[in-house]
This record gives sequence, C-alpha cells and structure tokens, in this order.
Amino acid sequence: MNFSNNIRFYEGEEWEKRIQILLKRHYGLGNYQEVKAKHRGDYGIEGYSTCGSVFQCYATEAYDTKQKYEAQRDKITTDINKFINNKDKLIEIFGKTIIKRWILLVPSFDSASLVQHASKKAEEVLKANLPYVSQDFKVIIETDECFLKEINELTRVGAIEYDTPDIEIKNTDRESWLKSNHSLVNNLELKGNKIPKINADGKIEEFKISIVGHYLRGQNYLEEVNKYNPDLYARINDCKLTYERGLETMSYISSSPAPSIHLQDAKKEYSEQLQKPFSNLPIPKIEILVWEAISDWLMRCPLDF
Repeated sequence: MNFSNNIRFYEGEEWEKRIQILLKRHYGLGNYQEVKAKHRGDYGIEGYSTCGSVFQCYATEAYDTKQKYEAQRDKITTDINKFINNKDKLIEIFGKTIIKRWILLVPSFDSASLVQHASKKAEEVLKANLPYVSQDFKVIIETDECFLKEINELTRVGAIEYDTPDIEIKNTDRESWLKSNHSLVNNLELKGNKIPKINADGKIEEFKISIVGHYLRGQNYLEEVNKYNPDLYARINDCKLTYERGLETMSYISSSPAPSIHLQDAKKEYSEQLQKPFSNLPIPKIEILVWEAISDWLMRCPLDF
C-alpha cells in the first residue's frame, strides 16, 4: 500500500551519531574504533574495524537525483584524497590493520554513476601503493539497511529511534482509495452525519478525506515498520487488537450520548495504551499509529455510534 517515496532527511551530525551507534553494535567491544575529527584534523574517515573496513558518514540535503549524486560524488572525491594524502597519520592510526574497504554510509543513493565513480577512486588508492591498503581494496556506498539486525535490537531498548520517512499521501492516491472502497467510505459518511458539528457545517466530504488520509499514512508507516522491524510491528498489532476487542464492546454499551465524545475518549485511551509499551517511539509516530487505528475502527465499525 505504500503511496509515498519520501526519504527522511538527516542533519549531518544526526546521521553520524546514528551510524556510529550501529557500527559499535555491529562490531562489538574491541573491534571498532571511532576516529573523531575535532582534534588534529580530519583524515577522510570516521571509524574503522579491526577486520579492515573504514567508514565515512554523509547526509546531504539534496533531494534531486542529479544534485544528490553530485554531492555524494564530491564527498567521495574529497575524502578519498584525504585517505591518500594523510598517509603518515593514517599509518599511526591503523597500526597493523590492513584496509580492504572504504565505505560511504548515506541515507539513500540513486545513481549507478556514483558506483562507477567509487570504482575509479578505488583505482587511485591502489595506484598510490599505500602500506595500509589491501590489493583487493574497494570503495563501496551503503545505507543503514545493512544494519537491520542492529536497528531491530537497538530500537527495542530505545537506544535509537526507529527510522521511517514522514509519510504524506498524494491527493490522487487518496482519491483512488476513496473510489475503490465504497462500503468503508459509506460507513464514514454515516458516522460523520452523526457528529453534530460535521453535519451542521456540511463537512462530510472533508471528514472522509481527512480520515482516509490518516488511515493511508498509518498503513504506510506500519508497512515500513513490518519491513524493517517485524517484531515491533507484531507488538503494535497485538496492542491494537487487544484494545479493539474492548472498544467494540464499549461501543455497544457506552453511556455517552455524544458520538464526538466517544471518539475523543477512544483516541485518548488508545494513545495512553501505546505510550506505555512503546515509550521509545516519538510522539509524532504514536500519533500516526493512533489515527491509523481510529480511522480503521471508524470504517470497519469497532468504533461505532
């Protein structure tokens, strides 16, 4: 159901902090060395493993494919030059460790030309005949998708935030969904007509569009969670189903004469239910999950009035 290709943008320091945590988790104590640049310069790397990989982190604000390629290409060029030209300092840093891979870690990349450029820069490194470089040396571009196991582990304990793009729904996608799900949309119209403010203001169509937008945005978010963290997805789904069973019963016996109050109470209570077991999720993500559930329940009628 993914209706969005949005990519989350990171600030440079935010991205580097995320990657450093993932690298330390991946390699474990004693197998990874962070190389800080605040004192005595930057040598084109931000860390290395004892098995022979060096890492550089880079997050650009460019969204356009060409601009992103150019920014990432220039980053590789600049830092590979440092990797070559700072030979004396890097010999002291690496000791007897022989480097096989120089890896640029980015949030995303789109261009095959970037891979070609990386191969050319690897040839330059090999021609420099550096004492700390293996004969099978390569320059590689990667994203944090290579750390899915570590992301799953660290999000469970709240050490890092589960990463997902801010998902906005295109009007065309929402309109297509509205036209294809007549029975669910009809349920929304019936519910909207029972809410005095919506009915009196003639806001039924706006109500349907808003609710469907919440639902699709939440479904996209859950799809991403399931893709990268199925354990977290299962826990969220269990929490939703547990609350849904009670909500369906309460919809039969609710003493509140006002549908809007019943809806607001359900939203408030479910939000509280989610915040307890998922305290490591930021509030905006909790809101996405809450509105996805409320929208789903309104359309399928566990939330009835």
